Amino acid sequence: MKPRVIRHISIGLHARLILWLLALLGTLWVVLWSNTTSTVKDTASEDIDQRLKTTATLLLDLYTRQEPDRASRDQAPTIRPSREVVLSIPLTMGWETPLSFEIISLDKGILAATPDFPGAARDSSPGFEDKFIEDQEWRIFTLGDRRQRLVSRVAIMQSNGATRADNLYSEFASPLIWLLPVFAILAVFSVWRGLAPLRRLEKVIADQDPLAPSPLDIDPAQVPSELRPLIITLDRLMKKVKEVLTRQRAFTAAAGHELRTPLAGCRAQLQVAHRSQEVDKRQGAIDKAQHSIDHMSALVEQLLLLARLDPAAPPPDVEPLNLGHLVRQIVDEVDASNADIRLRFQGVDRALYVQGNPTLLDTLIANLLTNAIRFSPPQGRVDVSLTRQRDKAVIQVIDQGPGIPLEEREIVFDPFQYREPDASGKSGNGLGLAIVKAVANAHGGWAEVVSPDKDGTEFRIHLPLAISTI
Repeated sequence: MKPRVIRHISIGLHARLILWLLALLGTLWVVLWSNTTSTVKDTASEDIDQRLKTTATLLLDLYTRQEPDRASRDQAPTIRPSREVVLSIPLTMGWETPLSFEIISLDKGILAATPDFPGAARDSSPGFEDKFIEDQEWRIFTLGDRRQRLVSRVAIMQSNGATRADNLYSEFASPLIWLLPVFAILAVFSVWRGLAPLRRLEKVIADQDPLAPSPLDIDPAQVPSELRPLIITLDRLMKKVKEVLTRQRAFTAAAGHELRTPLAGCRAQLQVAHRSQEVDKRQGAIDKAQHSIDHMSALVEQLLLLARLDPAAPPPDVEPLNLGHLVRQIVDEVDASNADIRLRFQGVDRALYVQGNPTLLDTLIANLLTNAIRFSPPQGRVDVSLTRQRDKAVIQVIDQGPGIPLEEREIVFDPFQYREPDASGKSGNGLGLAIVKAVANAHGGWAEVVSPDKDGTEFRIHLPLAISTI
């Protein structure tokens, strides 16, 4: 579990991006610094070696090209370096002391040498070699010419390498020190500028009226491509929210209207019963008031059921149910209480189990059958079937009524929207099919209305089968 201090820290998107970018830049800076440090040391060493090798080669070439009479002198001269011309190296180039050298003839001995050339270096082998001489570390390069029997040795104290490295540090590594804060400032500015479209989007969303949402009115072509799907999705969401609010307002108004009518009738009948002196008339008014109360009670029960089936409400309690047994039982009950319409059920041979709430599924099937019976002509027939389609159980209810026009099928499941009068001229309250759809959705399925092969209407309910059935 995270520590309490960390759990309560909330870092914004700007801060997150800046921290990640600074971490990346810091890591890159450390890598560059380490690489530069290593490169500077290697470059200083290579520079020294190159100078030693170049000087030894030039000195050897100088003496192999001398005139024969000078090269054959018996006594080897000692040459003092001219600091102004030959051996003096400016301090700005990172050299602490000049190079020391000697030229030796294998036949005549030392031909030329600087006074500070260490004598212990004369036994060095060809190539580069490091030696401690009089508490000083020297770098020595030896080059020989077999034909002329000459040997050229050039030496320099290793402290020159540190001096050269320090100068290279100041030239190459030092700028990295001030580059880091510059990069940090540029990173902060870049993140702030890069997230400007998000701040504009935040302002547009903040200006939205929650009771009357509207499209964001942002041209997708004027924002980064990464934000375009978000803006399009938000526009769709605002449109859906607006549609939901519109339906809720229509639902509230329709529910109020549905309750107002029986309530007004109940009040009128109670007033008649209160004023009437005749027992029969008073009893008749009371019976009509009771009918209005029953009607309002049924309507309120349906409204409460729809509220419990709202997608935001907790899911209903479910258990394994034999759907074929449940459908057949309800068909038998409805068929026994109805003399004009004949119900015919056809199921599958194998039991189909679903995870369902028996009360809700009972209401779904009963509403479908009641609706089909209301719109079927006298002595008509309602066909009910249960089939399996892959991992779904499908309940089909087909009546022989007038059917539903194609343009009205989109609203047939909306509350209070579809109230087509039945054969007797009466119309319902428009909640039965809305409850059918809500129950199907609460069980992970869906409801649909399709065009049958003949006249009438066909409803299909798709419910997912239980895992044991699949």
